Amino acid sequence: MGYRLKLREPLSDGLTRVFCEQIQSALELCRHPAKQRGVTVHEVRKYLKKLRAAMRLAVGEVGKNRHAREDRCVREIGGLVSDLRDAQVRLQTLIHLRGDTAKGSGENHFPRIEELLSLERESFSAAFAGWQKQAIPKLERVEKRLSKWPLAGINWKQICGAVGKTYKRGQRGLAKTIKKPVPENFHAWRKRVKDIWYQLRILQPLNGVVLEEIAADAKILGELLGLDHDFDFLLARLENERGDEALRDELAQLQKRIRKRGNRLRRDALELGRRFYAEPPKAFAKRISIFLEDWASKKKKRRG
Repeated sequence: MGYRLKLREPLSDGLTRVFCEQIQSALELCRHPAKQRGVTVHEVRKYLKKLRAAMRLAVGEVGKNRHAREDRCVREIGGLVSDLRDAQVRLQTLIHLRGDTAKGSGENHFPRIEELLSLERESFSAAFAGWQKQAIPKLERVEKRLSKWPLAGINWKQICGAVGKTYKRGQRGLAKTIKKPVPENFHAWRKRVKDIWYQLRILQPLNGVVLEEIAADAKILGELLGLDHDFDFLLARLENERGDEALRDELAQLQKRIRKRGNRLRRDALELGRRFYAEPPKAFAKRISIFLEDWASKKKKRRG
């Protein structure tokens, strides 16, 4: 049915459906893992992030405490494979850089680093081989509880308000990053950007054209910040290998390339971020609510 609300279904039913669809998709992968390596872990974590973003839309109705408890449970499920996912990301990032550096020659400029990261991934794969068996019952229990969330009184005003708060958190993240452009701030800002992207996707039926354009900007911004984070993440891991003489030349070349690419990514992200977050949060929420008013007006005319 897609990661979006359906305007002809009750709002409470729509949110519950979105919750359950993300959990069911994660459960399906846990029960029947993808053949391609790394896909299951990546996709399950993505479904959980989408679930958490959707859950934030209901905070005003279910209350902060109940939301916080379930959010913590979902986050803990994702944590079952965080180390394995991290190892996969580091290796994938290196392979991406390796291909970019080779420029069609096929030469691998980082064979020793790649071997190190490959062995590290194998180690984590063995250590977390049974993570699906732990995740399945936890996911089932979360789904059971979320399906009973008291959402009967939720309305579109609350939803628009929640989106406005998410936008405001992203705006604050941008301001903090501009003031202190360190990897930790870029990473924290990226999380808020992902939240608004997911939530705009959920609300897209209100105004397909405009919200799709806004969501597309958020997606691009999230991708810029995501790639920059992956680069920083890889560099931080390889800092532990600085004393290894066998890796010295490869590390120097890799660090130079990452810093060059990272500077460009951060510059582009900040430029797009300033444009995306230029609007006051209340005005952003109001704009979303206007789409709702337009839809409600058209719906009323059709009935008349």
